[in-house]
Amino acid sequence: MGSSSLGGRRDPAVLLWPLASLLLPLLPLMVLLVSALEWPRRLVMVVPEGQRVLSAPFELQDGWLGSPRLALTAEIPPNSTIELDVALLDGNGRTVLTLTKDGWRASGTWAEEGESGTWEEDDAGLALAMRPGQSGRFQLAVQLQDLLDEAGQPLPNPVVVRGSVSNHSVDAPLLWFTALLTLALAQVLLLACYGVSRGRWVQRSQQASAAIRCEAGGPGLLRLVVVARWELPHDNPPLGQPPDPAALELRVSDAQGRIRLQHREMVAVAHRSNDGDHWLSVRHTLHLRLPERGSYRFRLQLPEEFRVDGDTWDIEWLQLSVEDGRMTAWPVSVLPLDGAVEGR
Repeated sequence: MGSSSLGGRRDPAVLLWPLASLLLPLLPLMVLLVSALEWPRRLVMVVPEGQRVLSAPFELQDGWLGSPRLALTAEIPPNSTIELDVALLDGNGRTVLTLTKDGWRASGTWAEEGESGTWEEDDAGLALAMRPGQSGRFQLAVQLQDLLDEAGQPLPNPVVVRGSVSNHSVDAPLLWFTALLTLALAQVLLLACYGVSRGRWVQRSQQASAAIRCEAGGPGLLRLVVVARWELPHDNPPLGQPPDPAALELRVSDAQGRIRLQHREMVAVAHRSNDGDHWLSVRHTLHLRLPERGSYRFRLQLPEEFRVDGDTWDIEWLQLSVEDGRMTAWPVSVLPLDGAVEGR
């Protein structure tokens, strides 16, 4: 009887388009990155009481990426309050937006159970997101109405007002949430395309062989997964050398008992240990393409025992899984069933 090999043939049924869904979470992150690359324009104004001070001219852009954002912060003494009038002027000096900001800054000390410290709170800034009707040059006009201490008495002025202008401000938390949600949806799509099958059969054996007969075939691949474990009948020190590869034999027969494939290969054997327990294990995957749908029998054989450094490792269990109709994201080596081999 003949032996089939893994070389040369590749399964043509490969689904690549679901992998494109992994690019979707990058779109909101790219928007966030482009926004972060913009350096904001800095503004500084020294505002005496009763005078209207104009900032340096700046550009506001009406575009698809984010929206312009203005931020102002007044530097005021501790335990004081402030009232500012702020106006946004266009390039012709016309007022397009006005608002009033009431701010405050408070500080003090605390003591509790032998410990003490200081605290400070303030609300002396404002942030404004907007979208102008058209791009152009603008200015801010700031006027100080009141700067009072906690007793309501005027304080020395002027006040320094610092600002920043960003033309492409975005909602970063919303973009991160969108990216994570899109990634979760992409994972669901990948699982639906690559993680499901038309049928799945599992057999666990205490011997070094297992066989499954099932109705299989049609679009997609048939995947065989074998997991086996060998243990020592007594406690021994770990292996002094790695074990040799194990001979894996697969035989596939059809409903009439004709052998459609007989395959043999050497698979790697790993040495595992945990809490003083040692064992040898094999995990191997094979892919088949069935020429037509029908009843097939899959029989897989591994060695009953290993001899390593004078110790005999006996098979503890072997598990064979057969999954029909699997799709893959990448080309995989496929064992073809190209006809019948006479014999039983």
